[in-house]
Amino acid sequence: MVRQQLSALAQLAKSDDKIDEAELNVIFRVGRANHLDDKEIQEIIDHPGSIGDLNSLSEDEKFEFLFSVIQLMKADDEIFNAEIDYCNQIAVKLGYGMGAVMEMYPHVHKNLVIKREKDSLRKKVRIFLKG
Repeated sequence: MVRQQLSALAQLAKSDDKIDEAELNVIFRVGRANHLDDKEIQEIIDHPGSIGDLNSLSEDEKFEFLFSVIQLMKADDEIFNAEIDYCNQIAVKLGYGMGAVMEMYPHVHKNLVIKREKDSLRKKVRIFLKG
């Protein structure tokens, strides 16, 4: 799952034709938290590849995946329509209905995770999961 997640993050970071330092920090933080070394993370950034099928992820993994994509979108303080569209596409691939990204957006901080808020948000967006 982590390689798919990092591929999605790298693709999103590259969507505006430049990878910002703040975006790199998010990607490396996610990779390191999942026990990848910097060389492996950089390889995924350089060659993100396909995200593939995300249906086999658990509900928690789907939430974490989407949370990290939204967090990366906010990392450089610039939000582009293409980034929002990409986040919505990822949400759909994860099995979320439309509206999940906009529900999560105001609660996801670019460089901060408050566990209580994240747990509350996880419960809120559960209604957007299909199936």
